[in-house]
Amino acid sequence: MVNKLTDELRMDIRDEYIHGYHNEDGVRVFPTIDSLVKRHGVSRPTLYRAAKKDDWQKQKNNYQSQLQVMQDQERLESMLESGKKLDDNALAIAQAMLTRVGRRLQEAIRREQEVPDEVDMTAVEMRELSTVVATAQRIGKLALGQAQEISRVSADVSNPEAFRAVMEQLDEIAEARSRQVSEPVH
Repeated sequence: MVNKLTDELRMDIRDEYIHGYHNEDGVRVFPTIDSLVKRHGVSRPTLYRAAKKDDWQKQKNNYQSQLQVMQDQERLESMLESGKKLDDNALAIAQAMLTRVGRRLQEAIRREQEVPDEVDMTAVEMRELSTVVATAQRIGKLALGQAQEISRVSADVSNPEAFRAVMEQLDEIAEARSRQVSEPVH
């Protein structure tokens, strides 16, 4: 038995053809006119005439193009959000690294002031700490979108005044980064 193609049924079939429908597995299916004939039990020539008259194929193509644009935009927004979270985490890690190095350096200065003849920090440890600082700086600059090469700073950390100067610079950098992270993006 062939069902009559009423206006309401024609609109329902048109919507299925243009927008698709979700099958039992939850997958969106874009049916053919022939599959809709079988699905709804309507006359094939009648449905083909209705589809041609109202240009369903053009409507379907436009809809699928719009759908693709929306999906691409959603993917882009998701990737941007993930990248933002990654950068925020990288900045937090870089800041924590700098803070830890700063504390260790302050502790070494304090101990050397208390006991001037005793060296609290070896050259190896200072070199390791400077490597951590350089790495934290690279991480931070990359997270902030500043991927250019970072200039290398050499300092005489065996001199307490030079050591304090480096510590002050580290504190200024930490404070500046802290302000950058807390400032809203415009």
